[in-house]
Amino acid sequence: MPRPMIRAAALSLALIAAAPTRADVNWRQFEGETLNAIYLTAAYIDAWFRPMAKQFEDETGIKVRMEVLQAGQARKKQDIMLAGQDSTLDLIMLQMDNRGGKLTAAGHLEDLKPYLDNPALTPADYDYPNDWLGGCLNTERVIEGQPLNNIVWSAQAQQLHIRTDLFKKYNVKVPTTMAELEAAAKALTIDEDKDGTPEIYGFLARGWGNLATASFATYLFNHGGSWFTTDASGKKVSNINSKESVDAFEFYGRMIRDYAPPSALSNKPPQNASLYAAGKTAMLSELNFWHFLADDPKKSKIAGNTTTILVPAGAGGSFPNVPTTSLAISKYSKKKDAAWLYIAWMTRKSIMLEGQKVAVPMCRRSVWVDPSYTAPTPAWGASARIAADYGVAIAKPQAIAIGQMRDAAAAVINVAIRDGSRAAIQAEADKQAAVMTKLVEETEQGMNFAGVIPKFAKRMSPEEQAEPIKAEGLDKLGM
Repeated sequence: MPRPMIRAAALSLALIAAAPTRADVNWRQFEGETLNAIYLTAAYIDAWFRPMAKQFEDETGIKVRMEVLQAGQARKKQDIMLAGQDSTLDLIMLQMDNRGGKLTAAGHLEDLKPYLDNPALTPADYDYPNDWLGGCLNTERVIEGQPLNNIVWSAQAQQLHIRTDLFKKYNVKVPTTMAELEAAAKALTIDEDKDGTPEIYGFLARGWGNLATASFATYLFNHGGSWFTTDASGKKVSNINSKESVDAFEFYGRMIRDYAPPSALSNKPPQNASLYAAGKTAMLSELNFWHFLADDPKKSKIAGNTTTILVPAGAGGSFPNVPTTSLAISKYSKKKDAAWLYIAWMTRKSIMLEGQKVAVPMCRRSVWVDPSYTAPTPAWGASARIAADYGVAIAKPQAIAIGQMRDAAAAVINVAIRDGSRAAIQAEADKQAAVMTKLVEETEQGMNFAGVIPKFAKRMSPEEQAEPIKAEGLDKLGM
């Protein structure tokens, strides 16, 4: 080799050797710090967050002081501290489809991209976003152009809980379409003693107040409806009074009115889940984590006889509603590097796998297929994974004035349940659509929410819709 080429080769090797490599993160670089966090009350706090906080402190020397509050209280306290630019708040837990737009528009959340890209703070094998399921990533940016100001870690899908013993006993087809869902609800509303009051109701879903919007959302999307649309001039307007949306209100109202226990009108989700666990209903449309109450032999009469499937497809397709939960950093925190280190640590593959094993449905693709993980039932595992991949986390009308928007939609749900006539539903939908459109005009100037079915949402095939049912060996029933 000529001498100049040898010198060039030697120089190249020297430059390669001198180039910075992505070394392992020094997890103890902020030892002695204390982070303050406001978290939402949930089963996963005691099952995963508290044990992991102890392990995190042992491995990093950083203490996490968690204030765990009911959702409404947590959001109110977060608002007060963020509005006051309180530097003592470091970490925030939130559902982006509920609060992400408001907090992003106000500029309260730190842009996490610089931390994600920093090799001193993020492990080389972090694998974001490649290892995240598609439905989870759909939820991280609720406003177009939004920076990466949160990391989504959990997807708790709205699913259909079914009593497998009743479907088998009465040989009822497990539903994959809305028509089959209503047929199953009718067949499994059972008046055993013929006194005019069913001992078992065929269906149960949220019917109380604005909480019902989260349960209703899947039915809205699957019927081809949406909370909002864009008119001919490009203006964002409410779409809850469209034919498809009114179809969804009418169907949902009829299912609760005709096939659910009367208490559905006043129950919150925990009460509905308890009714299902007590064996009072054949199906429950609710978040999939409630399976663990229904399958607990100490708390349930139907343990061993329940699983979850995807909410059946409608005329518009199948769009699982996947309310996700994220971690974010306050813009005003003085400990942002340490706070990011905590987020990066909590969302590592090995740590999220620990959450997956204690029944917290995670957003990392790899934990669903890890050999050490076994789903509580085959159908639960299949439906949760498919929902997290295909889901659209727009459980509520994404908006700045989200509370008022939910109240407006809930008013239509209330009419759909209590009255049920198409004319009454349409009239209320027209009225509340006008309210929602006015709220958009008053609060959302200069921003664009991804509030309709996003163009990036994938279409689910009939085979995938039926996969959880086949996984449980229930696909031959009713034939």
